[in-house]
Amino acid sequence: MTASRYASWLAALVILAGILAFSLVLWLQFAQGEQPCSICVYQRLADLAVIVIVTMGFFWKGTVRRGLWILAALYALLGAALAGWQWHLTQMAADQIETCSSVQVFQSSPALGGLGNDLASTLSGHGSCALAGSKSLAGWPITHWSMAFFVGCAVLLLIAQWLSRRVQT
Repeated sequence: MTASRYASWLAALVILAGILAFSLVLWLQFAQGEQPCSICVYQRLADLAVIVIVTMGFFWKGTVRRGLWILAALYALLGAALAGWQWHLTQMAADQIETCSSVQVFQSSPALGGLGNDLASTLSGHGSCALAGSKSLAGWPITHWSMAFFVGCAVLLLIAQWLSRRVQT
């Protein structure tokens, strides 16, 4: 298998991981009743940005693809930084923070019916970021899972970019 093919497989793995992570947080919200805080919503947006930008990279070759994958890695690092901040809030300020500011990225629209309400609730956050970060999944705090996911995506994308560059030089 060539380096270019390895790079593509790594990028595809990042897309798959991003879709699985986004599906998991939607399951936690809608099936388990865990309401996202504002930092959670921004992490979701970072995840969506990584998915979309890496996918866009498959439509170009060379420098543009590498640039898009680097941009996606930066968004992944931003998501990791948000997870780290939430981890900090969980560890240091859980008893001091009542709520984070509410955020609503998408306003509900009657024209979209139920879909508009679902999309609006998926991208709106409220509640304590410190309390939301203290929730566990499989025995590990969600903030830890989020940070590991974003750092893993960034590392995979940087390796993919390096492999892709190696092919052209």
